[in-house]
Amino acid sequence: MGIVSCLPGRAAVWLGMALAGLLAQPGRAQTAGAQANCTLALAGRVADHETGTLLPGATVRLLETGEVSPTDALGNYHFHVCPGFYHLEVSFVGYRPEALEMRVATSEVRNFQLHPDAVQLQGAVVRGQAAPATATQATAALTGRDLAATRGQGLGEALLKVSGVAAIQTGPNVFKPMIHGLHSNRVALLNNGVRQEGQQWGQDHGPEIDPFVASQLAVVKGAAGVRYGADAIGGVVLVQPAALPDSAGTTGEVHLVGASNNGLGAASATAQGSPKKLPALAWRAQGTVRRAGLSRTPDYWISSTALAEYNYSGAVGWRKARWGTEVFLSQYNAKLGLYPVPENWNRAARDESVPPLPASFSYDLDRPYQQIQHTLLKLSSFYKLNGWGGRLNLTLAQQSDRRGEYDKYRPRNDNVAARNLPELDYRNQTTTADLRWEPHLHGNFGGEVGLSGTYQDNTYRPGSRFFIPYYTNAVGGAYAIGRWHPGAWLLEAGLRLDRRHLDTCRPTRVSGAFDVVQEQFAFTTPALSGGVVRELGPHLTLRADASLMQRAPAANERASQGVHNGIYEEGYDITRPPGTPALGPETARSLALSLTWHDHPRLNGELTVYQNHIDNYIYQTPIAPVLDIRGLFPSYRYQQTDARFRGLDLLVAYRLARPLTLGLKAATVVERDLRLDDYLILAPADRLESWLRYEAPGPAAHRLSGFYAQVGAQAVRRQTRVPRDNEQRDYQDPPAGYWLLDAEVGGALRLGAHTPLSISLTGTNLLDQRYRDYLNRYRYFLDELGRNVTLRLRVPLAFGAARK
Repeated sequence: MGIVSCLPGRAAVWLGMALAGLLAQPGRAQTAGAQANCTLALAGRVADHETGTLLPGATVRLLETGEVSPTDALGNYHFHVCPGFYHLEVSFVGYRPEALEMRVATSEVRNFQLHPDAVQLQGAVVRGQAAPATATQATAALTGRDLAATRGQGLGEALLKVSGVAAIQTGPNVFKPMIHGLHSNRVALLNNGVRQEGQQWGQDHGPEIDPFVASQLAVVKGAAGVRYGADAIGGVVLVQPAALPDSAGTTGEVHLVGASNNGLGAASATAQGSPKKLPALAWRAQGTVRRAGLSRTPDYWISSTALAEYNYSGAVGWRKARWGTEVFLSQYNAKLGLYPVPENWNRAARDESVPPLPASFSYDLDRPYQQIQHTLLKLSSFYKLNGWGGRLNLTLAQQSDRRGEYDKYRPRNDNVAARNLPELDYRNQTTTADLRWEPHLHGNFGGEVGLSGTYQDNTYRPGSRFFIPYYTNAVGGAYAIGRWHPGAWLLEAGLRLDRRHLDTCRPTRVSGAFDVVQEQFAFTTPALSGGVVRELGPHLTLRADASLMQRAPAANERASQGVHNGIYEEGYDITRPPGTPALGPETARSLALSLTWHDHPRLNGELTVYQNHIDNYIYQTPIAPVLDIRGLFPSYRYQQTDARFRGLDLLVAYRLARPLTLGLKAATVVERDLRLDDYLILAPADRLESWLRYEAPGPAAHRLSGFYAQVGAQAVRRQTRVPRDNEQRDYQDPPAGYWLLDAEVGGALRLGAHTPLSISLTGTNLLDQRYRDYLNRYRYFLDELGRNVTLRLRVPLAFGAARK
């Protein structure tokens, strides 16, 4: 008779359960230990047995777990397994499948070389999107949940999520992206493959793009001028919509966003489809409405900071096996309030704050404000050539940009005031054409050749005040990029040549006499680049790139003059000393090294170090405040020097346990004026961001799935790297450093069989810290925003055949 049977009934039951639990513990511990050890890498590469050509898109299956790993652009596959015995199967269309048995005790690399299959396949229609070429520059992208967390923000603010990207701010509504310390005319923005052209020169001019159009925001960090043009010496922002649908049915999605700080409400809807009886045809329609009232700091409302925005876009495409064409139309419409510069802004002591203008919450939008309309019409087509000919791509685009800037005060003439016209009213028309040829790979060699042309006309509405010159800008360019892909290496070299003709026309007044000055400038700007990508292991990739390129000065850098949006700005050639040369092109020599640790079950991240040496660097610096009949304004003037930018970007994510991930993001850049052996003014301060994230495991079929919660902090140091005579050069010292507490929680709630509702709640500056940022041009008058809580909903829609 056992011990248990000698005890009274209930006691025997409890003891039995306890013994069962004790006996079960070793088993659970062993399982947990085994799971913890399932970090062995099982990886390799798939190639053609005859030619050695790597095979992207091959399917590698691990039979014991059912996992499948398609090979990437370099033919690589990855699994993570426990120690044990496994079977691998590899298959690819046109090749005989292969299988392998192997015992895994440590991390293993197993390469496959598939034999071409002589069996004649039946005809089949295969559709897909061309995979982008592997970039030799450091590249980061916002997609999926990361992109969803930015919905409702403007493009410049959304890009702050990317490591190495900062922003030049003008109040709470205008963010202009800055990459590695460079911005404006040195950062190219491509909206659906078309370079964004408008009034992008002004630091108070945010990108005229609706971020809801994009399914991905990508940033090429560093000089990328060979492919994207001479103005991309700082980097490129790619706003990329999803490809048009290639299967029958109609789908869509609705986004709803609400924020507490400024009463923001945003709604965006997309519908797309392809008719079953006409599969070559596809279409998409999208629209966004965004409205917000005054923003609030921890202590006060910020006067005149409401905004109203509505945007729409549509696309229609026709795609066959060898050719296709697509028409895309979008329009961005925004009315943005701007805080009026206080009249006594420079009378306060250097370390004292100017009292804010009194305001209470309102959605009213009155002077001063900007009104912007940007229209893009694009026609793109491709044609696949026979044999090694590859693919031809043609893109034609027309952009119309209208920007009205309304001053703080209406005109004194009542009749003029009644018309409520903008004091500055720019009109910009741009036509672009791009032709790109991508021949098929020949062995390990590939590449592309391209031609591009731009014609731009910048004018004013008659009666508008003058600021930048009237100008026409004609640019023609040609480039070639070659790639060599021997095994684990990818080497790339590029060459580009651009020719720019800039004709300007501006009024002058000398000794009381008005005159018109017409000037013509012509620049030939070369660009050279070389890069290498090396797979150092199944999880480690090394990238290195170097470039030499030139950028011609823009019209505003040469000859702008006047007040706009409460700031006085002046071009270099307006008051340069007699005998000094006119503004010349910048010449940038860039080096970057990037190490990426990827696809690891615990540790992933990227480290980038870079140096950019720019001869004749063009930049703005504060000058003595300018007084005119409208008041006294903060004033800036363009200067030119030799500069050096050195910096580091770091992004690390480490999985502490299965549901918990610890993340860290840091960026620093040191900007030096080499002629003065001093620091440059208005450089971004060091930034550090960390977070702890919990992601609940569980299948997506549950009513509540994908639950996550995250708490994070971002810290910004006080900028101490300023010129030695900063007290004489800037209106105030850099503000103190700050740190902010943020949090986010979200998941997917399944309302029906086909309707997973994505919900997230995000809080920023939760402790309501009072702070100012060095890169905000309104830091002389305003604090940054206080606490803000944002609710985001996304509802996917499917109709008819698309639901099956």
